[in-house]
Amino acid sequence: MEAPPLVDPDQPLLNGYAIRLPFPMARRVEDGSLVFWHTPKGLTFWINAAQRDASTDPVDDWRRVRSSAAEDECIERTETAVRYGYRLIEESDDARQPAFYGFFAEETTEFMLAAYFDSPEAIEDVLETWRSIRADT
Repeated sequence: MEAPPLVDPDQPLLNGYAIRLPFPMARRVEDGSLVFWHTPKGLTFWINAAQRDASTDPVDDWRRVRSSAAEDECIERTETAVRYGYRLIEESDDARQPAFYGFFAEETTEFMLAAYFDSPEAIEDVLETWRSIRADT
């Protein structure tokens, strides 16, 4: 089977937002999610976008949907945006690391990023990618 083409690391998202991937990756849309993956490097991102009520703190909503088994919770705030993330050990038949679930909200736009990876060192690429979500100016 032929490998899918790889896309540039700078990728547009919805509503004028963008993300910077750690390296060129394959891209597809599956079940309404934008999926980026790189099989040899063992890294996959699933990204969803949504509209939100800008008058509420999204962290409250995100904490309500997180698993009670979540660990390594983190919150990062700027003047205009908030990020929330955590790790989660999930059952699998492979050697993957605990997944990372990251959220981003700014005004009425919200993104959820799920990252699955095999190498413990890949968490640095995952966090850098999550932190790269931004308005594409």
